[in-house]
Amino acid sequence: MKITLARALKYKNRLVGKIAAVTEIIKRKNSIIKGAEREVDIDDLAVLRAKLIKNLVQLKTEINRANGPIVSDIFQIAELKSEIVFLNNIDTNHGKSNRDYYRDAEPIEFEASMRFNEVEALKTAANKEIDSIQEKIDKHNHSTTIDVVVLEDVY
Repeated sequence: MKITLARALKYKNRLVGKIAAVTEIIKRKNSIIKGAEREVDIDDLAVLRAKLIKNLVQLKTEINRANGPIVSDIFQIAELKSEIVFLNNIDTNHGKSNRDYYRDAEPIEFEASMRFNEVEALKTAANKEIDSIQEKIDKHNHSTTIDVVVLEDVY
């Protein structure tokens, strides 16, 4: 079946969720009291799980092939998101302060090399770049199609 990358990515998430659900059922329902009625067929679920995993591998392979033209954009977004995490963790305390761990002491004067407004501007610039790159990726995902098997078992 031909589907857009956008739909394929949504299907992939649903497929991963289904695999997790089937895995959990097998783990929980495998061992029962001897003689009790078994609610599910573990062998059938194991076969279904293997089928779902095979489908996931094929799907990921096709998605990866189709993402060739935008792979650097995908990596760039990941690094920009890491940069924002880094920036969020920079201590920009500047000037006199009584921090919690200095409660009983005289205020201490701090000097920040990177000031709050500078860090905020860097985060804003990174977010704008992410949005710009994401628009390119979204266009690619909505205009590129791949041929994959979409399993009814996932829904």
